[in-house]
Amino acid sequence: MRTVAAALLLVAVTSGGAAASTATPSARCAAARPVVSTTETAVEARVLTGCTAGELVVFRAIFVARAHGLACTAVSAELEPDPAPVPQWVRARLELACAPGAKGLLGSQITVEMYGPSDARMATYGFGDSVTEKNPSARHLWTVEFLAGLGELPVPVDPAAQTTGGSAGEGSSRVQSDHAVYDG
Repeated sequence: MRTVAAALLLVAVTSGGAAASTATPSARCAAARPVVSTTETAVEARVLTGCTAGELVVFRAIFVARAHGLACTAVSAELEPDPAPVPQWVRARLELACAPGAKGLLGSQITVEMYGPSDARMATYGFGDSVTEKNPSARHLWTVEFLAGLGELPVPVDPAAQTTGGSAGEGSSRVQSDHAVYDG
């Protein structure tokens, strides 16, 4: 009788332990703070977002925003994670400003690369613009919002802004860009 009870207890502990170890951990998303580099004629911001389940990377997105003109700076760069206990998305908001100078040529380019769990390139999207400005003292401000994560992403903040997005594997991302001109 003892042998049967010990065998049943061993089976119960083993199967309970096996069930606990095979449970899939919930996926969570995080991002590195925006890295901004500025040269005399351009400003570039990069954000790396990753979503993991345990040690497995289930989604990764690399966002690059670049504005160019005569004199450019990053006015601000901020990062906002999903406030849920297990974050499912991350939002980065950037403001990049440029002055046109004598030639008056300005522009911006936004690129996002997304990867699935096998680290193979899954999707790339981007958009840009170019502007010719006659007023050399005008300031051009690009406000860019990048959102990446798993499942449903929050609704766009400004539905009137230029928007593009894509998905790869279990994740998706969206970028909104707004361009404003300030004279003087």
